[in-house]
Amino acid sequence: MHTIPVSEKKVTTIFCDINTKKWLSLEEAITYLGFGSKDLFRRWRENGVLTYYKLGKRIVYKRADIDKYIESCRIIAFNQ
Repeated sequence: MHTIPVSEKKVTTIFCDINTKKWLSLEEAITYLGFGSKDLFRRWRENGVLTYYKLGKRIVYKRADIDKYIESCRIIAFNQ
C-alpha cells in the first residue's frame, strides 16, 4: 500500500478553447483578438464602445460582444 503525504497536492489542469468559451478574461480577450493591450481594452470600456461585465472586482467580456464590436469597425473598400 502506498501512502501519499498530506503535503503532496494533486494539480488539475483544465484546458479551454477560447474560440468556444462564452466569457473571456482580459488576457483571454487579448489572445482571442490576436492584438491589443490592457490599455486598449480600458479605453474601449471608458469610451463605452465595448460592453463588459463586472463581477465584484473581476471584469469579463462576452466573446460575442467582442465579435460584434470588431464587425462594427468594418470599412468597405471602394475600387477606384
